Amino acid sequence: MPPVKTPTTPQERLELARRYLQNAREELKKAGLIKETNTYSDYKYVSPASGLAFRGVLEALKALFLDRGVFRNSSEMNRKLKRHDMYFRTLKGLSGLGKDRDILMYLLEDVYDILHIGGYYRELRSKKAIDDGLEKAERIIRIVEKHIGA
Repeated sequence: MPPVKTPTTPQERLELARRYLQNAREELKKAGLIKETNTYSDYKYVSPASGLAFRGVLEALKALFLDRGVFRNSSEMNRKLKRHDMYFRTLKGLSGLGKDRDILMYLLEDVYDILHIGGYYRELRSKKAIDDGLEKAERIIRIVEKHIGA
């Protein structure tokens, strides 16, 4: 088995974020839909899809942090970003993003609540809510792409 390659550049982290989001969408397709209630029928697929999408958001933010020189390298970053609140704190301390910093913070809070807490832990199956979380995750990735020029 080949060794696992850890992403070290902002571009590699951003590509990983895109892959996580794509994998989340593919996983969610397996969940099935109850049309009468507009809910996903099988939570077994909603939970990992939500987790994958949230993980993609965290990777996108790591790409931004690396690009902005907040951390010297991926190793230091992984040691310091152990809890979700550290992503919020680090993002809040970034300058040079203009209004996008505040937008990213609001989107991150929503994605955390919808996908991480609701979809992953609390069995949220509302198609509208989960889809909204995925759209917000995608928006975070697009904003980060704009700032790191990937």
